Amino acid sequence: MADPVVSELDAATQEYIWPNAVTDNFFRGDPVTAYFRQTALTVFPGGRDMRAAFNYAPLNGGAYLQGAPFNLAKPSTLTSEVFTPRFYEVNVTEFLEQIRVQNVGPEAAFSLVENDLNNAMSTISAICGVNLALDGQQAGRLAHINGWDEAYQDGITPGWQGVVFPLYGTQVRNGAIGDVLNSIPRWGGTAAGAPAPITYDFIADVYQDCVRGNVEPNLIAMNKRLFAGCQSRIQVQQRFAQEKDPIWGASGFRINNAMVLKSDYFPSLAYGKNDGILGNYLTGTFVVPAGASAQSELPTAGTTVTVGEVMTLFNTEKWIYWVARDPLFAFGFTGFKTDIGSTRVAGQVLTMNNAQNRSPWSGKQCYGLA
Repeated sequence: MADPVVSELDAATQEYIWPNAVTDNFFRGDPVTAYFRQTALTVFPGGRDMRAAFNYAPLNGGAYLQGAPFNLAKPSTLTSEVFTPRFYEVNVTEFLEQIRVQNVGPEAAFSLVENDLNNAMSTISAICGVNLALDGQQAGRLAHINGWDEAYQDGITPGWQGVVFPLYGTQVRNGAIGDVLNSIPRWGGTAAGAPAPITYDFIADVYQDCVRGNVEPNLIAMNKRLFAGCQSRIQVQQRFAQEKDPIWGASGFRINNAMVLKSDYFPSLAYGKNDGILGNYLTGTFVVPAGASAQSELPTAGTTVTVGEVMTLFNTEKWIYWVARDPLFAFGFTGFKTDIGSTRVAGQVLTMNNAQNRSPWSGKQCYGLA
């Protein structure tokens, strides 16, 4: 080691940290979460679970001749989805020596505690945002949000993860309730299983499949690669019809009633990740199962398909985004708790939330796009 250890410059000059703040180079953004919070946020007042009733069949009726007896049987027409609270936490650990002695006063360019708390809030928001695209049914995922991959399915056709979900909200699809909780995933690739360029005809077709009467999607989400593909291939004039979305605040363009926006946390072959903390949003491959709906336009059973880029149409007003009434479990902080055997202190940012779709027919997931 050289002697002296501290150079003349280091001994005579203070360090300068600009601009007394931290630049976030990790976290990204998600318009789906923003729309859910704006149009679907609902306080969970308490209880074992969350339920939303729906009709799945009509009553008896029809034309009749004078004097003919009516059918007085009372059919079953009403039931409900059942969802349970899902909990998330992000830990914040500090050492008293650092936060009480060293990182204090005018010599502290910024607060370590404040920076870590901001990071924790961003982390838990990102975890929830990524998991909205996944599910809460598979083994190992029972503690997670019931995301849109399981909502926008029909019980026989796999979604972008290559998994089929015969149940939604504990209800059995295609049984006594018929297909009222179904949304058929749509393949946009080739018959050989490769992704194909997105077209306006494809978007127009899947959009109308989500329309009933005056109920239409209000959001179309995708990752950057597909968003760029839409801009370059679909209606060249759209390049000059950009508008700033009032909810998300980013630029996008409108197709019918829906804003088309890009999400950095959306499932993607080009931009997705399998992050050990945030979750998996990297698409892969799967083998088409027997029995998948013909309306999905998937290749024949046994074909290996590359999921590629994913596009999802939402009517976010048909969702319920549950958040706890208690502020502690609504992205609150427990406060620091002391480790009895050391000067380490730790606290957690907590949330209870879940996502429940009341009408899966109002949205659709599409994959096999490029």
